Amino acid sequence: MSESTIAQRAKLNAAMSPAQKNRALNDHFRKTREGGIFTLSMGLHKLGQAEVDTIMRQLAGEKGDQSVDEGSEHDFGEILVGNRTVTWEINYYNKDLDNESTDPTNPNGS
Repeated sequence: MSESTIAQRAKLNAAMSPAQKNRALNDHFRKTREGGIFTLSMGLHKLGQAEVDTIMRQLAGEKGDQSVDEGSEHDFGEILVGNRTVTWEINYYNKDLDNESTDPTNPNGS
């Protein structure tokens, strides 16, 4: 998916601050998994596909929305799924995936 498509779908605009752009990109990724690579821990993997699907649906929904701090970049949170607390985090890497992104507001991954 191209940078402009992600920017359009995440509703980025030139008037947004870097923090606002990060929030929009992070919320878009958390809800759609578009524009990034999704990984999960071995512990979650061992729960099985049905439980992972439940966790992902809840992360993309209201529980995920409520798990972020209002003033944050929406890149970290915890949700309660059944009797399990699931901690999640979004990190930005460069295109080679060998270092942090120099500009996390760039959906193209610089």
